[in-house]
Amino acid sequence: MHKSKRPPRQAGSTAKATKKRAGTQPIRKLTAGDDLGVLFSQDPEDTTPHSFAGALATGIPATTLAEILTEKEELPTPAQSLQAAIRKSPPPQDRLDLHGCTGPEAEIKTENFLTRARRNHLKTVLIITGKGLHSPEGSVLKDVIEARLKIMKNDGSILAYLWEKKDREKSGALLVYLP
Repeated sequence: MHKSKRPPRQAGSTAKATKKRAGTQPIRKLTAGDDLGVLFSQDPEDTTPHSFAGALATGIPATTLAEILTEKEELPTPAQSLQAAIRKSPPPQDRLDLHGCTGPEAEIKTENFLTRARRNHLKTVLIITGKGLHSPEGSVLKDVIEARLKIMKNDGSILAYLWEKKDREKSGALLVYLP
């Protein structure tokens, strides 16, 4: 068997190489017993940063920090991310038909249905309100359900809702997108 004849490693050379790569100050490893408040508090005689942000800013060279910030991509606006979420949503995974319900009954059924849909991790559901063609007073459920969905959207229970045919007057159903 052939053995390579490398000179034995010296303990000091590894430590020097590590210190050169790390910079002039060695990096301190934290333990479970370290108090971060004390570690990051400002000492008047020391130039230790008094906050994590300060420690981070002093720990990253300015050129690297500038590169990081210029490479950062623009975050999508909420409208763009909502549109993307709607595009990625599956077709309706469940439906609720409210034909024959009174306004208060429809409101309760809708809330219970959406709560169950969220619990079952559904992303898109269909709520059928009907067009109000057979009702003497016209479409009642459209107004009641749309008002309830507006409230639920504002409190974050749903992402968005759209009329199925993109037109409230021509449609008798709502697509509801869940978070």
